[in-house]
Amino acid sequence: MGNRLSNKICVVTGAASGIGAGIAKRFAREGALVVLADVNEGASREIEEEIRRTGGKCETCRTDVGSEREIAELFRQVGERHGGLHILSTNAYWAAPKNAEETTLEEWNRCMAVTLTAPYLCSKHAIPLMKKTGGGSIVHTSSVGGVVAFYNNASYMTAKAGVIQLCKSIAVDFAPDGIRCNAICPGIIDTPSTRSDDTEELRRLRMAKTLAGRYGTPDDIASAAVYLAGDESGFVTGTALMVDSGWSII
Repeated sequence: MGNRLSNKICVVTGAASGIGAGIAKRFAREGALVVLADVNEGASREIEEEIRRTGGKCETCRTDVGSEREIAELFRQVGERHGGLHILSTNAYWAAPKNAEETTLEEWNRCMAVTLTAPYLCSKHAIPLMKKTGGGSIVHTSSVGGVVAFYNNASYMTAKAGVIQLCKSIAVDFAPDGIRCNAICPGIIDTPSTRSDDTEELRRLRMAKTLAGRYGTPDDIASAAVYLAGDESGFVTGTALMVDSGWSII
């Protein structure tokens, strides 16, 4: 167990699997009390049990981040139980891997709701709780796709680019309140979602854009999240940290 986030109250969305689960587990190992927010309550409970077995502190709050009502309830409960909030990490997303011509309006709106609107709403409801604690750190997970283009991902790329601009807006507006906001832009990460469509051809294309010669892991992203969430990054706000093994520069 570390102490880089000792006694911090954290909310992590998309915490039931993949990058969100990796961040939640690392935050707990660094001494934070982590609130796991995900629509998949069963999987969240499994992450909660894993964290508790290793001595971490956490609790689960089932939340569909596509619903403003459920987001508001999540942060109401956090405020009621803990009196404030120090760290918010958002990771949930939904994507329709299609180009602009093929994407339906329903798919576009769903992607925006979960991938972009949810980080905005989580920030909106987290900020008053952070003000109560004298400040805090918001870390939104964007993507290398928010900076450079992928084929056939119109809605996803647009939403992830919006996440970066959301971070800059929050950073400018809430610096006087001691609140920082940054984005992490992962490259290709080994998660259940990645493995579900990882054909031989697609893997070859992905590896050609990854200088490390391997896929990243959720723990690679969690390392960046711990840095941005904690006091070591006190002079860092409004940035988009590329954790992509060079994808964005090739």
